[in-house]
Amino acid sequence: MVLAVKEENRLQTLDHVPFPNFSLTLRNLLLHEIAEDVLNETPIINQLAAQLKDEIRIFPIRKKEVFINVAGVDAGSQIIPLASRQYAIIGALVYRLPNCERFFLSPESIVQNYNESKNMLSTVVNLRREAKLFETAYQFLENYPDTELVLVDGPLAFSNWWWNGCEDGERRRLVDSINQLLFHCRDNDILLAGIVKRPSARYLLHYLGLVNEMGLNDVSVLHKVLSSGERTDIFSPQTALRIAAKNSYFMDVIDCPIYSFYARMSPEWNVPPIRIDLPVYSLGYIDDIAGYCYSTSLWQGIPLPIVRADEEVKVSRKFIADVYSEILARVGREGGEFSQLVPYWGEGGWMGV
Repeated sequence: MVLAVKEENRLQTLDHVPFPNFSLTLRNLLLHEIAEDVLNETPIINQLAAQLKDEIRIFPIRKKEVFINVAGVDAGSQIIPLASRQYAIIGALVYRLPNCERFFLSPESIVQNYNESKNMLSTVVNLRREAKLFETAYQFLENYPDTELVLVDGPLAFSNWWWNGCEDGERRRLVDSINQLLFHCRDNDILLAGIVKRPSARYLLHYLGLVNEMGLNDVSVLHKVLSSGERTDIFSPQTALRIAAKNSYFMDVIDCPIYSFYARMSPEWNVPPIRIDLPVYSLGYIDDIAGYCYSTSLWQGIPLPIVRADEEVKVSRKFIADVYSEILARVGREGGEFSQLVPYWGEGGWMGV
């Protein structure tokens, strides 16, 4: 109370406030910096785009749906930060067209104390979420062997980030789950593709030797190169990693060569190209896979099976807030002690407190 009175008296003695509107100050900063960056980068991007056009072939994509039973696979997670410890939940789901079959394995949870800094929870969650996705896809195909094409929401080509900063067991689980799905699809003549909706890598630029000091990524350049319904030629992300970092730790233990191409599926200016990763045994069907993705990309340039899987598996903050309210009610009925359920500072709003 005393501090509040002192602060009020201090404000009353000020002749002016240096920054009367904090939001306006932030707006001016963003407006200046982002606009300046874009204006400075544009000539460089245009130059890289012209060079890229000379270095790689561009192919048209024809809309066609030669596949009938197509599955989309996605995974979801959410971290629940309480004052006592952190909880995380992870799940994955397969959605298959045209009959709208849904398949999932039992979700799993992770509990971590805040002092366990050697394994950051977000890193563990990322690895387990990806492993859960591939494990779920494999189990689904065991039950639905007539599936023709599986579209995974995420990469099949992994950067070296996935090799660092985690325990061997977590890394091994992810590697084993990827290899298991790759082998199963190969041995059962099931096509497989990874759909990277928001690619940020520089694989293609490194692969072609078009590195730049500004750190521009593939998509920032390809947005200038590709028109809707066009794709690049294939390239090897593993080779690109070896060029850029002299090694490709994670890809070296994936027991099947992976190739990639970029494709632009939407004419909207604000929808960038996506990256599609294919195992080597799916390359003979590249036009069919690209054509199916283009034909079904009805929303934000994303193939329909991926959109449906994402809708079904999404773990929203509102959902967690509703569950949190139920937890409070149960603890209140059975014990009456709420101290361990206090949300971490700043999280109470979205958790409904």
